[in-house]
Amino acid sequence: MLHPSVRLLAWGEAVMFSQLLPLIWLGLASAIVIALAAGFARARLGLLLRRARWLIVSLLLLFALATPGVYLLPALGGLSPTVEGFRLGAEHVLRLLVMLAALALLLESTGVEGLLSGLHGLMGPLAFLGIDRSRIAVRLMLVLHYIEQAPPGRRWRQWLEEGQTVRGPERLGILRQRLTAADLAVLGGLTFAVAVYAALRS
Repeated sequence: MLHPSVRLLAWGEAVMFSQLLPLIWLGLASAIVIALAAGFARARLGLLLRRARWLIVSLLLLFALATPGVYLLPALGGLSPTVEGFRLGAEHVLRLLVMLAALALLLESTGVEGLLSGLHGLMGPLAFLGIDRSRIAVRLMLVLHYIEQAPPGRRWRQWLEEGQTVRGPERLGILRQRLTAADLAVLGGLTFAVAVYAALRS
């Protein structure tokens, strides 16, 4: 199993490159990632999709109604969605779905303690600036814990209004792992991919 920091970097690069894919390849990539998430992280994927459902609907409607182009329903005139707008909306929704499905796989395979370890490792350079990276990592993980454990429909304002005390996990441990040869190979591949992309874009 790869080091949590490497998995976080791989997830970040996968999300970044998914933003650059043309629609055909994006559709194929989204189908593969969503199928994997549905098979290995169904509960997490369902939770993320439920929490993002209004964002998905908003994206689709915003682009479909606000983008100039050929009307899908000419009888509605300016109120009609457009073909170009619907295409743009679908493209952005697919990019969001890829990100959410990949995140579900990351959370399922890594867990809270693994993510904490990964974040702690990635924030290593902050130690040279005198910043306590352990405190930052723990706070981020507590936020993630509260979001995951919140009952459906529960909002943070309700916690404040009801005067409820939200209890987090009693203990969060930072797993310290060494980078293996496989980790270094993956890091080299990720670095090479970014370098190639930067060269092609320049």
